[in-house]
This record gives sequence, structure tokens and C-alpha cells, in this order.
Amino acid sequence: MFLLIAYGISVAIFGLYYNYEYAQTHGFLAWLFFGEIIATLKSLVWPLFEFGII
Repeated sequence: MFLLIAYGISVAIFGLYYNYEYAQTHGFLAWLFFGEIIATLKSLVWPLFEFGII
């Protein structure tokens, strides 16, 4: 149960990070239309991005 809670917290933190990164890279309007979906999906699989698997 602890691992599930820790993963959920890390998804929330990386969700904020990837949303900010997407808005800075692509601009506010692109983030407004697509960024929330893309960044949220990316935050769900954040270990794959952070450890270089993808």
C-alpha cells in the first residue's frame, strides 16, 4: 500500500513538472488545448522517461 501511495504522490509531482515543461516549450495556447492530456499521460509513466527507457 505504501508503494502505491508513494507512486501516486510522484505522479502528482511529475504531472506539475511535465505541464510546466510543456507550457514553456510549446506555448500557452498549445498547452491549453493539448498539454494537459499529453503531460498527464506522460506523468503516469514518468519512470520510463526519467530512467531513459523511452
